[in-house]
Amino acid sequence: MSTKAIKDVDEHTWNRFKAGAASKGMDMAEYFGLLVGESEKYDGRKWWKDLLDFVEKNRIEFTDTDIKRMKAFRKRFKMRKF
Repeated sequence: MSTKAIKDVDEHTWNRFKAGAASKGMDMAEYFGLLVGESEKYDGRKWWKDLLDFVEKNRIEFTDTDIKRMKAFRKRFKMRKF
């Protein structure tokens, strides 16, 4: 199924969207996919920031084993592609 229109998008926003796609050399469908992907990445970064802020505010003593496990998890997580 293909969507042909997005409801309630004003002309100024639509023109900015078209210009953004053109500036990247993409058609609008590709550009829309890129924007959705970037939005998901941002949400993931926000989640991590919230988690780290919580940990910072609620400090506990970590053992050396805890620290090694967290570093290993972080390394594996950073290697994932989104």
